[in-house]
Amino acid sequence: MRKILRWTLGKKIFILILLCFSLIQVLNVTLDFHREKFHAYSKINNMYNVNEMCEQLSVLYSQKYDELNPSFYEEISQSLKTEDGYKIESVFVLNPDFEMVYNQREQNKTYLTLRNEYEESITILIFDLSQISLDMQKQMENILREHVDDYFLTIDIASPTYDLVGNNVSMTIEDLSYLSINGQIFLDHRQNNEKIHTMHFESYESANCFLSAQGFYLDEYDNSHEDNYQKHDAFITDCVSSMLPQQGEGFSSGESSLEEKDGTLYSIHCKPLISKNAKPIENSEFGDYDVQDVDGYLVFYTYDLNAIGRITHQVIYSKMIIYIISFIVCIMISLLISYILTRRIKKMSQATLSIANNDFDIHLNEKSKDELGVLSHNINQMSQQLKTTIQQLNDEIEYVKKLEGMRKEFIANFTHEIKTPLSIINGYIELIEAGKDDLKKQQYLSAIHQEIEHINQLIMAMLDLSRLESGHVELHKEDIDLEDLLMSIVETFAPILKKKHIHVVMGDEFPHIQGDFKELKIVFQNFMSNAIKHTPQNGHIYIKYHQGILSFENEGKHLSHEQKETIWDTYVSSDRQGTGLGLAICRSILELHGFQYDVCNSEKGVEFQIHIL
Repeated sequence: MRKILRWTLGKKIFILILLCFSLIQVLNVTLDFHREKFHAYSKINNMYNVNEMCEQLSVLYSQKYDELNPSFYEEISQSLKTEDGYKIESVFVLNPDFEMVYNQREQNKTYLTLRNEYEESITILIFDLSQISLDMQKQMENILREHVDDYFLTIDIASPTYDLVGNNVSMTIEDLSYLSINGQIFLDHRQNNEKIHTMHFESYESANCFLSAQGFYLDEYDNSHEDNYQKHDAFITDCVSSMLPQQGEGFSSGESSLEEKDGTLYSIHCKPLISKNAKPIENSEFGDYDVQDVDGYLVFYTYDLNAIGRITHQVIYSKMIIYIISFIVCIMISLLISYILTRRIKKMSQATLSIANNDFDIHLNEKSKDELGVLSHNINQMSQQLKTTIQQLNDEIEYVKKLEGMRKEFIANFTHEIKTPLSIINGYIELIEAGKDDLKKQQYLSAIHQEIEHINQLIMAMLDLSRLESGHVELHKEDIDLEDLLMSIVETFAPILKKKHIHVVMGDEFPHIQGDFKELKIVFQNFMSNAIKHTPQNGHIYIKYHQGILSFENEGKHLSHEQKETIWDTYVSSDRQGTGLGLAICRSILELHGFQYDVCNSEKGVEFQIHIL
């Protein structure tokens, strides 16, 4: 029993994979739900340009009216028709005390829709119930509400027009003479003994509610048969009263809100009806009006009935089979992965136990390229390396010697570079001490100064290279006019160019680039100096830009293959005039900028290239 309940690695892997899958599914469902909910809100919020219509009526009231009256209500009713012929009905007006003084739905007639099915024909008749009293309509409404989910609820009617109607038609009838529901007679004005017909209840709509025998959605997840308008109006009224300014406050525009209640999503638009004679609050930045100047509130709202239930079904229940299948597949995959991993781990455990018992003649399967395959390889390698420990120590000693050799080589290079100028300086000092000619002494001092400058350049170059290769250099990028920078560099070399009679040929167009001005100037100066050094008398240097490549080309000898391979390395120089670090510094700066670089032989000589774009 304990062995079964023990938390083995296989069980942990299985549960971990299963939990990860479950969390991903929950996250996916949550994101889908919120996305669909957002789409539903967007749909009802942008329906029929309600906000624009509300704004127009609010402006109309402030221009023509100074109190709420039937004329304004008539204006509301006339403006509610949309382009597709639908008339917006979810509109009402509140007085300053948030009491409803006008409701557009109450202006509509009460209709009863019945159907008659015979073989393949369907007759749909819509009856106007205006001739029935409001009390009788309420009684009828209560009866229909009790039986609204009965798709075969029968209603007896009589009408002179009905006898003239054929099958498979749909029309509105206003001359209803007899109406009986569930045995209760609500109307009996028959003349000439019209025939009583039995039809099936389809729908009923009044100012209070809408009842449908079929339901609003032909899906199993939602069997709603009633849309209670009074509940909507009451909820919207509460929302409006809570979001509008209180006494003593001011506002100029209306309020809009997205709400949710009992699974229904609402988009509410409320505009104040400001009296024609009202004046804005003094010193108000936005032209606000005081709440006392508001005669009422015009409220438009749209809603998506039982949207949450529909979205829940769409996101979860409609895909339940997919979720179950994927869950079963995940369990099978988890078991398979757990078995594969633990089987190989058990073999590794046995192998390490053999090594612990001084048995090194083992070999695990290394064909797999995953982590366990690498681990198998390491175990095999470890067993072999334990036999050759001494050889490993010798290899490590050789490696340390190699590092020491690299360190000595660096010191030797630096010592060699600085030894020559120091020897020259020492020689000139001896000549100064022994000489008596002042002119000669000045020449020796000038030579000493030149060698000191060379040492200084070498040290500064080493410091720059060390700074760049440390990886802690922060570039201060800015917009650089490449043409201006190159022209200024050429001007600094003007005396040398004039002395060697070298002509610099500049390209026509150079772009603006992003980079560290100071660091890039060092690169271009090194390239320019290098080009001048290797250009013969009366030669040419070409600086041009083409398709993202900036090039410095000089006339002269071509580079050998070995020179091209080592030209970017440290302490590589063809004469004593340079430090041998200039191009190494250029390499580090260009790599920091992310620019590619290259050197090649051209028809005229040698060309250095920088890919700056």
